[in-house]
Amino acid sequence: MLRILVPAAVLAAAAALALPALAAPTPQVVRVTERDYSIALSAPPRAGKVTFVVRNAGGDPHDFWVRGGGQTFKSRPLASGGTARLTVTLKKGVRYQFWCGVGSHAKKGMRGSFVAR
Repeated sequence: MLRILVPAAVLAAAAALALPALAAPTPQVVRVTERDYSIALSAPPRAGKVTFVVRNAGGDPHDFWVRGGGQTFKSRPLASGGTARLTVTLKKGVRYQFWCGVGSHAKKGMRGSFVAR
């Protein structure tokens, strides 16, 4: 009986150690800086889970929208100095548009696009 229990305990311990390796990967973090009237991304977003950390470095209120692959995501409006986090899942090879949806900010240059690779 002991011969059966020892290998079973070893296998159980090995499986417990392997669980963290099977956990979902951490989302890529992309910092978004919004100014009056521009948006800058810290890195090109990759396919998979991405957390956009949005910071309003301008004087006017701003928000952050992302659209592509049949989905639209948006942050809450941010006052000057405000921050928000927006976690989304991006599809590989899809072109995404991003912009500030406040007033005419997108027309004034607060927009851009990327392809998730």
